[in-house]
Amino acid sequence: MGVCCIKAANLPENIIDKTDSFAVPVDFLANSDIHWIERNAAETDTDYKQLIPYVILQRHDKKIASYMRHGTEKRLHGLYSCGFGGHVEEGDKDSSIFKTLEKGMIRELSEEISNFDNALIDLEYKGLINEVETQVGLVHLGIVYLGKCKTAFVPQESDETKGLEWKSLEELKQFKSELWTKLALNLL
Repeated sequence: MGVCCIKAANLPENIIDKTDSFAVPVDFLANSDIHWIERNAAETDTDYKQLIPYVILQRHDKKIASYMRHGTEKRLHGLYSCGFGGHVEEGDKDSSIFKTLEKGMIRELSEEISNFDNALIDLEYKGLINEVETQVGLVHLGIVYLGKCKTAFVPQESDETKGLEWKSLEELKQFKSELWTKLALNLL
């Protein structure tokens, strides 16, 4: 099954070939051609960036959900993450890129949070993560959202997010984290 990609050359000029988080509008995607590339091929093709919704879940007390990576992305095992989300698949395709991203994000959150309910979080777009230092980063573009949990909602771990803990921003900065977590936290 194909995953949602754009040509790396079509990124906004100010982020191409840079590793950082960028508080920039996401509207450039509306004018980007979307390519559906088989995941195995996309994981090594640096001409394309796979679009990855990356959601940071935050409770009413400002603590952030985090977990040690041990899911399907073996290159990230053993590192802490505060990101929930993943690849947008061809089955998520909808009438616009933004609806497609939302469907993929909700599907991924449903897989990673065992009691996920879209009505119990408020999603706010925060920016992009572009990273060119690792093999993972060269082929992925993070689309970062802050998911503020409504008071009654406490997300529960799934197999992929076992060991889910709630940490302050200061605590998270002390852990050995994946690079994307470090970059995403800069957008808060």
